[in-house]
Amino acid sequence: MSLVRKYVPVVVKPVLTIIVALLLGAVIIASSGNSPATAYAVLFNGAFGSSYGVMETLCKATPLIFTGLASAIAFKAGVFNIGVEGQLYLGALAAALTGVYLGHLPSLVVIPLCFLAAMVAAVAWGMIAGVLHVKLKINIFIMFFMLNNMAILLTEYLANEPFRGEIPVPATAKVQPNALLYRFSNLSTLNVGFVIAIVLALILFFVFAKTKFGYEMDALGKNPLFARYIGIHAESKTLILLALSAMIAGMAGAEQAIGTMDRFYAGFSNDLGFTGISVALLANNNPIGVIIFAIFFGALTNGG
Repeated sequence: MSLVRKYVPVVVKPVLTIIVALLLGAVIIASSGNSPATAYAVLFNGAFGSSYGVMETLCKATPLIFTGLASAIAFKAGVFNIGVEGQLYLGALAAALTGVYLGHLPSLVVIPLCFLAAMVAAVAWGMIAGVLHVKLKINIFIMFFMLNNMAILLTEYLANEPFRGEIPVPATAKVQPNALLYRFSNLSTLNVGFVIAIVLALILFFVFAKTKFGYEMDALGKNPLFARYIGIHAESKTLILLALSAMIAGMAGAEQAIGTMDRFYAGFSNDLGFTGISVALLANNNPIGVIIFAIFFGALTNGG
């Protein structure tokens, strides 16, 4: 019973939040003279009314699970990584270029290399703000806002000049077939990245709930002074958590580049990083809640 009381709210709270949001939406729709039942029927049918609709909803949810987890792992420890958007862009470009230039290697080699390149690029970009914040106490919010814009512009330049592909828009060449993630159907771009995201969420849920590292993260986020008192080195932990958060953001970019787009397109994100922040906050930084809200946002995007 204690396990039920502990873990049932993990699912119930996000679901109740979604129900309240839908009820508020119904009031707004009704006040405009339209039928909430008709509107939600169209929305639900578009998102879940067919196998294609379900696959596209999960496809839209996949990057949001990654960016939601990237935000949650930082927010839970009181480290506000609002640079997920920029880290996602660098990760996507690095993964795409790896898939272009090393795509002749076997899939079991090149796909992990694509993810590794994405994570390294994202961490390197995120550490600019992290190190300056920890060592020089520069405001991390301002740095991340600037770095997000810089990442978007830098990747646009790289995709438009030195790494321009064969199509007449700022984009890299197409990733070679060996570097592409497996897709579940020819009808949709839903790929194995969704499974990776779910497994990652479950691992983080276990880490948060059952490990010393998870306890230290929780202590650091709730009471930094107490965390220092029990021997947690706040500065080093902050950098570690930012690095882990950036790694997951880079994975989101890699999934988009080699799973959905098959190349890097400048300006592709449409605020996936910032939406992931919303997902994490609504989920109260709980990985299971992140999955639920990411699918909810995916359904809104696909069914809308």
